[in-house]
Amino acid sequence: MEEASFSVKIKLELSRARPKTMNARQAVIAGLFCAAAKADTAEPSLEIKVIPEIREHVGALLKDEGLVFGLDKERIYVSAESGELFARLYGQCFTEDGLKYLPEDHVFSEGFMRGVFLASGYCSDPVKNYRIEFHLENAAIVRLCEGMLARWDIEPILKDRDGFTALYFKTGDMVSDFIGHVGAINAMLEFENIRAGKTVSGEVARVMNCDNGNARRLADAAASRNNLIKKLMKSPKAAKLTPELKQAAEMALGNPGASIAELGEMMDPPIGKSGMSHRLSKLTELAKTLD
Repeated sequence: MEEASFSVKIKLELSRARPKTMNARQAVIAGLFCAAAKADTAEPSLEIKVIPEIREHVGALLKDEGLVFGLDKERIYVSAESGELFARLYGQCFTEDGLKYLPEDHVFSEGFMRGVFLASGYCSDPVKNYRIEFHLENAAIVRLCEGMLARWDIEPILKDRDGFTALYFKTGDMVSDFIGHVGAINAMLEFENIRAGKTVSGEVARVMNCDNGNARRLADAAASRNNLIKKLMKSPKAAKLTPELKQAAEMALGNPGASIAELGEMMDPPIGKSGMSHRLSKLTELAKTLD
């Protein structure tokens, strides 16, 4: 069986978590049906579309609230009587200053945004990138969501698309904070594990790239140095070299892959890295005077 996407995992966790109070339950229902509101209305929709995996759980939530509802293959819809209840309870969500008239406690904001995510949200696979996005048609609900997210220091980007507004954010901290605030704690922990793994992998890659880069630079420097020493050894000046410099030149040319410290250890008698470096520098300086 194919594993559920990360977005579906979040929705499953959120839909299975039954609100413990009436206020919390109504906040989730408000988010569900307000998120589905059409552009030209000032009240919640009477029907929503949710992914098949959570339809049963959303239905149980509505049943707990005593709402009369029906299900078909794609929709969950409530009765006209429920519409009157929605308008009375959630009509303030559509006013210009709706955020001022709604409960300021975290319970309502978290429940409302949970419902909005269940109805219109999406989270990308964090292995690939970080992004949560909502598709909303009603401008008042866009403003309301923007205000609620601001309470969590989440600053979304808004893009007008064909018939709806895409509200999204794509930093790791914002995505993690949102998942935690709406109550998907297991998904948040999985997200953080993935993010930590990517950070470690990135650090390892940077170190390896740095090491590889250093190795290439050292190899290039050694090749350039040996070319100069080879040129010196073919010149008349080679006969005038001291035994120590001549031995250093022969050792460098005979062991092109060895480090300076390793070359020093091969000398007879062995010398330290600084001593070997000094002799090689002297050889390259002499070689440069040949031009």
